Amino acid sequence: MTDRGSRRQYHGMDLPAPLAWLVDEAGTSASPDQFLAELGGRLLADGMPLAGGALILSVSHPIIAQRTWLWRAETGAVIERLGFTGDAPDQAGREWLVELGPVQEDTTGSPLDGPVLGWAGICPFGPAEVDRLRQVARFAAARLDALAARVSLTALLEAYLGRRSAARVQAGALRRGAGEIILAALLCADLRDFTALSEATEPAAMITALDGWFDRIAGAVHAFGGRC
Repeated sequence: MTDRGSRRQYHGMDLPAPLAWLVDEAGTSASPDQFLAELGGRLLADGMPLAGGALILSVSHPIIAQRTWLWRAETGAVIERLGFTGDAPDQAGREWLVELGPVQEDTTGSPLDGPVLGWAGICPFGPAEVDRLRQVARFAAARLDALAARVSLTALLEAYLGRRSAARVQAGALRRGAGEIILAALLCADLRDFTALSEATEPAAMITALDGWFDRIAGAVHAFGGRC
């Protein structure tokens, strides 16, 4: 493979540099935010008039339904927001893009729950630029599927082990007897008159009420980096 300005020769094909990166190097991205920032930066360097980008992944988690990463071209910064179970599909990420400029959005996997890669431009995208971004989405699909699987595994481990323990397990800390001391603030919350309520309420309705209560408590805790 040889460099030719913003294009590269790849096995006889003349690929734009961002596509060659997706083929050869994107698999080393450690996280979705790193992937989005790197891809956005390479598209900028290749002349794409971007104002920002968004990556939306669905996750398997009892509370969190979606994770969204938002990248701003001006600063290169990436922020993350969470979409919780029961909420409407994440519109905040899309609205954030619309505030930046005209939007081009592509679902790279299943139309219902596949990764969504969206871009906002500093001006309306022309037909050639729309085609280029759709091509980027096609080349990114395999990489995003791998990232989505990794994010879902992390979410499941965090749901049942907690964020800190999940990270230790993924890092290979599997031996028994290896503990650690941490500083933590503990929140103890209870549902007032739960015993009387459970005795007077049908089981299905009681479970629904508990789910709603837990969503409110856990949602606030998770939003500020805590865990339940």
